[in-house]
Amino acid sequence: MSKLKKLLLQIHDLSGSLLSLMFVIWFLSGFVLIYAGFPHASREERFMHLSFLEQSDFNSIQMPSNLSGRLELEKRSGIPVYRAYKGRKSQKVYNAISLAEWKKCSEKEALALAEDFVGAKTLAVQKIDELDEWIPYSYYHVLLPMYKISLDDEEHTRLYISEKSGSIVQETTRASRWAARVGAIPHWVYLRSLYQQKAFGATLVTSLAFIGILASLSGLIVGFIRLRKRKKGEKKQWQAFTPYKKFWYKWHHISGFVFGFFVFTFILSGLVSLTSIPKWMVSVHAKVSPQKVWNQSPDLRQFSEITMSDFWYALDNKKEIRKVVFKSVMGKPCFWLYRNHFQTAEIYSVEEQGIHRKEHYSGEEVRQWCEKSFPEVAYDLQEQKEYDAYYQPTGMATRPLPVWQINLKDADHTRLYVSSNSGELLKSYNSNQRWRRWSYRSLHALDFPFLKQHEWLRKLILIVILIGGSAVSISGFVLGMLSIKRKCKKRKK
Repeated sequence: MSKLKKLLLQIHDLSGSLLSLMFVIWFLSGFVLIYAGFPHASREERFMHLSFLEQSDFNSIQMPSNLSGRLELEKRSGIPVYRAYKGRKSQKVYNAISLAEWKKCSEKEALALAEDFVGAKTLAVQKIDELDEWIPYSYYHVLLPMYKISLDDEEHTRLYISEKSGSIVQETTRASRWAARVGAIPHWVYLRSLYQQKAFGATLVTSLAFIGILASLSGLIVGFIRLRKRKKGEKKQWQAFTPYKKFWYKWHHISGFVFGFFVFTFILSGLVSLTSIPKWMVSVHAKVSPQKVWNQSPDLRQFSEITMSDFWYALDNKKEIRKVVFKSVMGKPCFWLYRNHFQTAEIYSVEEQGIHRKEHYSGEEVRQWCEKSFPEVAYDLQEQKEYDAYYQPTGMATRPLPVWQINLKDADHTRLYVSSNSGELLKSYNSNQRWRRWSYRSLHALDFPFLKQHEWLRKLILIVILIGGSAVSISGFVLGMLSIKRKCKKRKK
């Protein structure tokens, strides 16, 4: 037992010394992340700056039967355009009247867009051909080059506008940049050089998380082993639980004993966030995701028998139209019309009898498409009017209610959430994703249904845990430095 204890102490000493500073950074930056994440251009603000489409636009717009990809109609510099998306960010822009490709956004056009968006004059503009610290993700490569525009406003705003798409890609302010520098960037190791070498960056961060798990788990075990039994008649104090007399040793042991489990779960769930649950642990049998099966890409040839003027005259309300999206819902062509909310659309279905407003998808319609999409798979269907542990609103997306909940009786125990208003599959979970949801979101952000309903309580508990984790990591960092100092002195002797 003494050999095992000695081995665990050595493992904890070595791994803790290697990663103690990273522990301090992770916990201190966690305080900032509760209130501010990595900066991003608001989808809502970008949407609200779109110009309205008028009757004259619809009368002159051509149907996009020769285009392909996910298609959106909006206005750019006063001219209606089609945006054809392929992949996560890649897109091509076409003049909706002539269908000619719009290959380049000029600097003058980019500056006009930036000044109108922020309501301030330009201070400086720079054309960049490489990603920088505020657009570190590799999927932004397809939008390069970009105009990096600094505006003369109180918030010191900077905008990134793609020359290829003519759209705003990123927005930062001085406050959001500083919050990210002390929060998201150190916590998530958001270093541009690492994200350019995706495989190396993922390996490095995963390795750090593994060492962190080793340090926290060995510390938990050692902490229990080193508990001191209180003598009879001895006062019940924190010091009575620890054999250590020196300040840093004593409080590292006490704080580790109280908060060590949370340190371990934070590091473990952080590792899960970097990867998926291995399929050898929880297998995935489906070869295609349910979203791709249910939400089919639109076949633009289905719209060839109508004109955009037909669509205009079919509208109940012809005012304040900012965007139109071409969709295929349950095998039928549809127009999704957006007015003053970027996530709430009016659905117009293209039928043989004409174009009609679609306000609700019945259980029978959902049942028929489910049987067509997942043949020979038994299922349960029910209407859900409240959020549950898996279907919840997020900071980036609202989740409408009610929805149709479909539980497939397949090998993956798949659950689907289908909007009763749009017929779109909004969220799905299989067994593997459920494991990841609980091992990541719940352990790392306390994403439990009760706490999500009481956001103040969730944040309060997070702050208490972060204070405890900071105490463990700071005392561990000091002990690590003392250990390294002792070893250096021994080597000199």
